[in-house]
Amino acid sequence: MMRSLLLFFIIIVAIYFINQDNFVSTIDTVDMEGEFNFSDENLVTERAKLFIGENIYNIDLRHHKLEFEKIPWIKNSQISINPPSTLTVKIIEHDPLFLWNEKIYVNNEMQSFVTPNLPIKNILRLASNHYSYEEMYELFQSVQSYLLDINETIIALSKQDDMLEIKSENLTFIVRHSKYREKIREFVSIYPDFKSKLNNRKKIYIDLRYPTGFAVR
Repeated sequence: MMRSLLLFFIIIVAIYFINQDNFVSTIDTVDMEGEFNFSDENLVTERAKLFIGENIYNIDLRHHKLEFEKIPWIKNSQISINPPSTLTVKIIEHDPLFLWNEKIYVNNEMQSFVTPNLPIKNILRLASNHYSYEEMYELFQSVQSYLLDINETIIALSKQDDMLEIKSENLTFIVRHSKYREKIREFVSIYPDFKSKLNNRKKIYIDLRYPTGFAVR
């Protein structure tokens, strides 16, 4: 009797596992979410297609998440399974804040990242031979605050030792870092009169390194 029951149990278990294959769900649809402003949408899509036909119970979500995040410009990826057969991939790109030393980007969370396609047009450029990019961004914010009154927006800022080069669309300043506050304030105070004498001249170089006044060329 016991042998018959044991044999019956083994047969039932065997039938269960044999039939499991008939009920396993596989991925037949991949939904993509997110914006592709900088990353290669085709590359991301091709990688997502690799999920098609996979058993939803065997997918290593963490592994695939890390693989997506190796693609240039992708900051984060989120992968979720929606039974019975749909997988969703959400892509979050880096939002570049500035280009640092013409080599790496820094995003709006002050995280640095490297991409093969440099540079983006119309992005702030910061550079220094000894400051960190965090320090340079703080310096940028400080210098920019002085130029707001004359409606000039910095497009590039470089600090090499004690020398600052500040570029806007029309003006380039050279000034000592140790003196930039007082020298820029001095320039801003006379700017209306200075501008009236320019006759719509563009691309002006202003040297603020002099003890008094400044040179223009």
